[in-house]
Amino acid sequence: MPGKTKYNLVDDGHDLRIPLHNEEAFQHGINFEAKYIGSLDVTRPSSRVEIVAAMRRIRVSSHFSLTQDSRR
Repeated sequence: MPGKTKYNLVDDGHDLRIPLHNEEAFQHGINFEAKYIGSLDVTRPSSRVEIVAAMRRIRVSSHFSLTQDSRR
């Protein structure tokens, strides 16, 4: 009788060792949409907290410059 047994309970969708896209997709290219929010010279972060802080500084500085441009 085919069916789910107690030994077939692994969900491969959460396994990070299995690639998300196949090799053919990487050869052809994967397209996605992105929005440029700004850039800023920052020192090299050494932790995840510093990476998040740097991204927030870039977002805030770009938001500030966009609001200044709209006032002119």
